[in-house]
Amino acid sequence: MLNKLGKPRKITQIIHNRKISWLELFYDLTFTIIIGRLTEGLVEDFSKMTIINSIVIFGWFFWSWHETSGYFDNHGNDSALNIGIINVQIIFTAVAALFIPEGLAGHYHNLIWAMLPIEMMLIFVWYTISHFDTAHGPASKIWASVYGVALLILVIGTLIPSRFQFWVMLGVLVMNFGVVFVAQNALKREYRRTGLPYVVKDSLIERYGLMTMIALGEIIASLYAVTNHARLGELVKFILGIILTALIAAVYYQVIGELHIKLRSPVQTMAVRWLFLIEIYFVLLDGVLLQLVLTSEVLSVKVTFIMVLFVSLLLMWVIQQLTIAEDSFKSPRGIGFFTIELIIFLVTALFPSIWMMAAIDLLLFIVNFQYHQRVEKAI
Repeated sequence: MLNKLGKPRKITQIIHNRKISWLELFYDLTFTIIIGRLTEGLVEDFSKMTIINSIVIFGWFFWSWHETSGYFDNHGNDSALNIGIINVQIIFTAVAALFIPEGLAGHYHNLIWAMLPIEMMLIFVWYTISHFDTAHGPASKIWASVYGVALLILVIGTLIPSRFQFWVMLGVLVMNFGVVFVAQNALKREYRRTGLPYVVKDSLIERYGLMTMIALGEIIASLYAVTNHARLGELVKFILGIILTALIAAVYYQVIGELHIKLRSPVQTMAVRWLFLIEIYFVLLDGVLLQLVLTSEVLSVKVTFIMVLFVSLLLMWVIQQLTIAEDSFKSPRGIGFFTIELIIFLVTALFPSIWMMAAIDLLLFIVNFQYHQRVEKAI
């Protein structure tokens, strides 16, 4: 049956300068729904438990995206099998998004049911690779086996009391992300045998960039929900918010757009990919807190916004430093720069929100210049 649907590309069949397919782009755009619904829920109730629930839900959806994207980067082609896989993932993802508000409120029963077919699809994906790709087969079998255990735990999770379902979702999520630790020896043997380098391919970096762009676009979209354009003060805040979003995007693409990521082990490679996902989540939080800042002069909200913005910038720097010369990573100048930046950012929280945003925009302009200089030296 599988043979009739075509074969996925083998991991050794590298496509140099691979372009992202339109179908992959469409799959990525499905996650606009995920980011939008998470943003709405967090703005409505920005509490400790909602944040924790949002991390778990974000982790689940973006684990599935992370796995599907990695699969297509290594094995994608125009076979009927691959076209079917990505279309089914789009459908499963869109259906699961219906239950995000319930999950943010701590009710996971329906979300567990919605994640079952996504987990099953990825078991099928890696089982299929173990069947067709001799080189990647041993690691793929481990992936499929671990996900099989995860699926069993999810099924059990549908039967237990609701108060324990959060822990099921969290535990299985950790298992799904942690499979690389179980499979790392098989991956090392595979990469030694095939001579493949440990890299995050440029095409995959582009996918992470696109997803970050989607999160930044959601920030702009959310500004319309909290702006009364008839009032001059709110209009100015809106414009400053647009500028801030553009400057965050500029920092991201100054840093990430110039990187070619080569590493030394499967775990390092996966860890850098996780950092990209964490960056996307913090950009999402930037949008949530920007909305709250626009509608509130509460100091704690401003400080939280600044801290989240700072972490999102710091993550970009960490990704950059992990993928360039080690002596640059150890440079105290970089750490000192970020310490001064954080102090100045925190001082702006004492200003009225409109002046705080103007000051942050100015600081981000300076940060852009600094990043540009660092990237130029690193290349």
